[in-house]
Amino acid sequence: MLRFTRTEWLLLVLFLTLLIFPLQYISRSLDMSTLTSWRWVFADKGPGSVFLLLLPAPLLAVPLSSSNLPEKHPAVSLFLLSVLSCLPFINSPEYLLDSARYFLQAKYLKEYGISEFFQEWGGEITAWTDLPLVPMFYGILFRLFGETKPVIAIFNVLLFGLIPIITYLIGRLLWDRTTGFLAGVFIIASPYLLTQVPLMLVDIHVMFFLLLAVYTFLYALERGGFVLTLGAAIAIILALFCKYSTWPMLGVLGIIALIRIDTQPRIVIKRSLGVAALTGMLLGIIFMWKGALILEQINVLRTYQLSGLKNWQEGYVAVFFFQAHPYILLASFFGCCRAAINRDRKIFIVVWFAVLVFFLELKRLRYLLPLLPFLSLTAAYGLQAITHAQVRRYIAYCGVLSSLVIGIWVYKPFLAMTSVSNLKNGGRFLNTLQTEAVEVYCLPQVHSLGNTSVMVPILDLYTDKEIYQNQTWNSEEGYRRAQNASLRFTWELKQPAYYRDIKYADLQLPVVVISSEPISSMPEQLAQKYPSSRVIKKFTNSSRVFRYQTFITIFDTI
Repeated sequence: MLRFTRTEWLLLVLFLTLLIFPLQYISRSLDMSTLTSWRWVFADKGPGSVFLLLLPAPLLAVPLSSSNLPEKHPAVSLFLLSVLSCLPFINSPEYLLDSARYFLQAKYLKEYGISEFFQEWGGEITAWTDLPLVPMFYGILFRLFGETKPVIAIFNVLLFGLIPIITYLIGRLLWDRTTGFLAGVFIIASPYLLTQVPLMLVDIHVMFFLLLAVYTFLYALERGGFVLTLGAAIAIILALFCKYSTWPMLGVLGIIALIRIDTQPRIVIKRSLGVAALTGMLLGIIFMWKGALILEQINVLRTYQLSGLKNWQEGYVAVFFFQAHPYILLASFFGCCRAAINRDRKIFIVVWFAVLVFFLELKRLRYLLPLLPFLSLTAAYGLQAITHAQVRRYIAYCGVLSSLVIGIWVYKPFLAMTSVSNLKNGGRFLNTLQTEAVEVYCLPQVHSLGNTSVMVPILDLYTDKEIYQNQTWNSEEGYRRAQNASLRFTWELKQPAYYRDIKYADLQLPVVVISSEPISSMPEQLAQKYPSSRVIKKFTNSSRVFRYQTFITIFDTI
């Protein structure tokens, strides 16, 4: 099969590219994704229009793949390709409730400074099972450029632009420039990943710092020296303090050391121990600062989230067949076969992650995102079995262009109509009102165990008005009901003092009611304070597939 002519290969890939979408659509009932399941995104959209948009993708990939110019300038090409691929999603609303935690953590730094931020982490700041690195970056951005969503989105997009570059550098160190370049291209062949980049979450940062730790460790083993050793140790610490899920992932560094040990055993052992010693020293300092909190968080992960993973699963089919282009998985299979034939032990880097995924039963997209670059490296390695350079590039570009079509014309419209988008639209409308502040009132969720008040920080992200909420966030009954649910954290968030500023208590402010169902009148809890009011705007977008709903009703109380 690998002896096909270049033209035969191109025709075969073109046919497969056009065949994949019908196969995905027909089998969409297998997609158990909890955000962009094909069962939902195609509920109101037929396949015909999408297929017509997909038709030009493999044709456009032909001239793109015929040039090796991008491969000659990999860093610039990969950065531009990844950033341009994310731009259509830069104005997306915050789809996930976790954004509320990171916003509150970042805003605390913006309001009170970095020293107070670190001092109150796990105290006044609800840490949940989060780590402070990424919220710290967000908070610094808020202080420097203002508390707005575009600041976060632009930062995340630029950071994402570096991920394919680091993937390329790792591929070049392990194999060659071509493998690294194709791996960098393959990362963009995931429509789900592109939708996540602008969000105020930590998953993109986990991917970046995990890759940075692997690359700096590889480079330190190859070159040695105190500066590179210290750089590798710092990169590892940064990865460790992005998210707890990176801790077992960084076990791959031990695999890398074992793979490299055959080249220069004494030097590799010496340099590995140097990195480990410096990392241990830095980690020890951090444990002296917040060791008790870290152990408490690990206990929550062990008793709550690890057991909950069995219930909060989306499945490998959803991850590798629908939410990432199937070419990545197919080429990765060939990469594993090629490595076995060539006895290439570098494949154990990917095997480590595969074992980790199956051992921990990780079947949630967000937990698997940081592993995509390593899967892409294996896929790129597998494509090297094809002798025609244009064909290798053509496969990767077909995956990217097809993913862009799905992401822009299917995922983006679906996500724009979720009820959480009402917060974005409502916040923008509030910015047009002639008032310094607004009062927010939250009604309980009818069909979800989540706390509606967790939406207040996300509304705050989208409006420049001060928010006043004379309503407590926590409820013993709500916490008890959600104790074993994925939304338990929504009942554990502490309401910041700035949302209860007494200077707004007696003012007649516009009222924003956040509810899980559309309403037409002022809630009775506020009727005495605002006896005469009228609805001036409603935001009622809903995809009708999620139990947790967010509708916005704005009242004029004058």
